[in-house]
Amino acid sequence: MIQRTRSAFFLLLLTIGAFTSCTKYQIENNCCDSNWHITTQNFDRPARFGLLVPQAFTPNGDGVNDEFFPIGTGWDLEKLVIKKGLSTVYESTNRLDAFWDGGDEKDGEYRYFMTFRAATGDLFEANGRVCVMRYGARDGRFYDVQTEKICDCTLMDMMDVQEGIVRQSVECPSNAGVPINEPDTTANDSI
Repeated sequence: MIQRTRSAFFLLLLTIGAFTSCTKYQIENNCCDSNWHITTQNFDRPARFGLLVPQAFTPNGDGVNDEFFPIGTGWDLEKLVIKKGLSTVYESTNRLDAFWDGGDEKDGEYRYFMTFRAATGDLFEANGRVCVMRYGARDGRFYDVQTEKICDCTLMDMMDVQEGIVRQSVECPSNAGVPINEPDTTANDSI
């Protein structure tokens, strides 16, 4: 009877240890696909126009890629809505607050909907997906795995308004200065 109790107790500790060591640090998603697009088909597009949206951000408090927002020229962001499933987890209709810091949301994939005002005065909308990835936290046991997944993404500091997407990030030093082949979003024929 004592032997059976010890075995059951050991098995319980082993099971609890396995769950607690993995679920706290594991990032289940690789980077979200860069499948954002402008949904408004007809709007007066300014002569100087560019729109870039990151695939992921890392709101871990290190001051690098801690917020999600688009960059570009020829527009102002009027509204930003973030959803998880059918639930709205963040919404801003104030241009000065049109960014998302991740709030208290868990790591994972979220959908976003943005409304822009072009420099010509027309409104247009865009939507897509973004991944929240809080890597590098204290006691992170899977730091290398997390870094590898995040470095597959396009982060805010990898984007340049003039040059588009480049692989330069403090969080991904192995990519520093290496351009990547991303489609030029300013020349999208579907707009």
